[in-house]
Amino acid sequence: MIPFLSFGQKRPDLPKPQGPIDLSDPTNILLYIIIPAIILIAFFVFRKRIFKVKEEQKERLKEKNQERNKEN
Repeated sequence: MIPFLSFGQKRPDLPKPQGPIDLSDPTNILLYIIIPAIILIAFFVFRKRIFKVKEEQKERLKEKNQERNKEN
């Protein structure tokens, strides 16, 4: 019974692994190296920018609170 269930789970239309990636094809280089590198670089740049903006907002809030405390 169990072998029949496991056989029922296999899908015949899925592609099978064909071995290592051929990096002599420019399309593969673009898909597997260049695009992921661009995504990582963009992620780190925007992450740094987000942290900087949050720090600026915290500083503005501190300054506003200090001004309010001086007035009271």
